Amino acid sequence: MFNPAVEITRRYSRALPGIHRALSRRFPRALWSGDASRREVALTFDDGPHAKDTPALLRVLARHDVRATFFHNGQPLANHPALAREVAAAGHQLALHGYFHRPFLHQALSAFVQELADEQRLLAEATGLPTHALRDVRPPYGVFTPHALSALWGANFRPVMWSVVPFHWRQTMGEALAEVERLLAPGAIIVLHEAMTTGPDVAVLADEVIRRVKDAGLSFVTVDEMWHVNQQPG
Repeated sequence: MFNPAVEITRRYSRALPGIHRALSRRFPRALWSGDASRREVALTFDDGPHAKDTPALLRVLARHDVRATFFHNGQPLANHPALAREVAAAGHQLALHGYFHRPFLHQALSAFVQELADEQRLLAEATGLPTHALRDVRPPYGVFTPHALSALWGANFRPVMWSVVPFHWRQTMGEALAEVERLLAPGAIIVLHEAMTTGPDVAVLADEVIRRVKDAGLSFVTVDEMWHVNQQPG
């Protein structure tokens, strides 16, 4: 049976590489991918912390000895600060995904910068990390404007996007893995999502993604490590 949502997902998936190339050229000050000459990728998770998914992901990552980057939202963080502490204690990078998970496009610049500062403070209090270590920001839904990016940099935040983002909450496990494998390349930034109520279990999916990345001869770094490599003089 024809499913419009699934078909839209498939069309977006096919168009994603071209969209990524165009946007990364137009907005080079955001981190879209790492150094393609290094056989490294970043595995990232949006929308946590989540009572079920975060502990399960931490177990998977520990089993594979992989460090990842977690882009948390402010509201679930306020409800589950102990989970953020567990993420930090396990050696993963923590980052920001907006307090209310709403597009920055629909807010005044001062409002969304203050929202991020509030979330940054909350995350620092939960983990004991200094605020300057919590400056990477992924705009909710990937929506931003040139003015929003400038405002992020002006407030000492770093905008982070992606190169591989399966819509796994609308896909089967096989479809999500096939999309990851099709777009996987050195320097890739992979995004998976916590707190989804449909699609494959994200921890099971992450386990398979990690296996396939390693099978491709690639290793894992955090987003912060990608920034440091990208900023090295050529």
